[in-house]
Amino acid sequence: MSDHKDYRRYGLRLLTVTAVFLALIAGFNGFFDPYQVIGTPTIKRLNQVKREKDIQVRLFKTVAVNQIEAKSLFLGSSRTEFGLDTNHPGLRDLQPGYNLAITGGNMYEVRRYFDHAIATQPEVKEIILSLDFFMFNQAKKNTPDFREERLGTRNLFVGDLFEVLLSKPAFISSLRTLKNSFSRPNNPGFFYEDGRRNPDSTIEQVYFNQGVIPRFRMVLRDFLVRPDLYGTYQLSVDYLNDLNAVITTSQQRGIRLHLFISPSHALQWEAIRVAGLWSEFEAWKRALVNLSPIWDFSGYNSMTTEAIADPMQYYIESSHYRKELGDLVLNRILDYRPETVPSDFGILLTPTNLETHLEQIRRDRELWAKENPKWVEFVEALKP
Repeated sequence: MSDHKDYRRYGLRLLTVTAVFLALIAGFNGFFDPYQVIGTPTIKRLNQVKREKDIQVRLFKTVAVNQIEAKSLFLGSSRTEFGLDTNHPGLRDLQPGYNLAITGGNMYEVRRYFDHAIATQPEVKEIILSLDFFMFNQAKKNTPDFREERLGTRNLFVGDLFEVLLSKPAFISSLRTLKNSFSRPNNPGFFYEDGRRNPDSTIEQVYFNQGVIPRFRMVLRDFLVRPDLYGTYQLSVDYLNDLNAVITTSQQRGIRLHLFISPSHALQWEAIRVAGLWSEFEAWKRALVNLSPIWDFSGYNSMTTEAIADPMQYYIESSHYRKELGDLVLNRILDYRPETVPSDFGILLTPTNLETHLEQIRRDRELWAKENPKWVEFVEALKP
């Protein structure tokens, strides 16, 4: 009988110690709130620099957009995250806005974040959605940090609550938040308050302050090698259907939806050609236009052919453009100060003008290639 009591006493002590330990861990992580989802007040030099949000983009953006009554939204990939500023003057009557673009997302993920937005943001009147070729690759699967359960509600999903408060990665992120907040208290981290990415932090932390040419080389090689980008490509009918669902729902809800193809640098389009995907690229555009008119900022125009130098005014590397170019994109789409936008930058594609436009891009490419053989060879040398 005595042994039974001893075992019971030991079990209670173990449970108590475990509960206290878990409570301490949860309290520690809750205070530092590394992904900025708990809402803990920030204290300078302790927990205000949230660089760790970069590893939980889908989680923190789900929560962040829930905390405002957005009237305008940006959707798309990291290209949109870097380039589009919600404070653009053409959207002054549609504030607050939020950049709900998600890093490396496919079209299904973008659709689900659109669904989340319209379920939780009844005041949304305008959505600008950027479309990228890789988003429609059948091989582009959902990213590991994507969770269906957190979408469509303003409540924090129980699994996310555990991840934020009790997981080992969250504990490590909390320690890093303390370190970053103490050592670099004025650093904005990877994201601005409206969800837009900070290019300077990315150049420092992702590209290790390398120059423009190494950054171009790194990104282009990645696109050419990875099967979910250009390494292999099959246009997904499912992802086209996801886009069509976004278009249809927007029409039903009275939401103004603007679609556009990102203005990546000319070397990004060269990578598509080198990968042997140019015909697929054109077929993708045909499929998009069959669904809706769409602004096309791709190709070899006066902006996307910016000379590669260090620094560049409009580009971080071949894939991502800066706010300075994003402002011109928004000027064109929103018809705000159109005189500031070069005439060849941004064409509204319809079934009527599509084939003429595709032919013009081919001619523009031939002219650019003749004038820039060094950069043509640069991209070709990166092919696996």
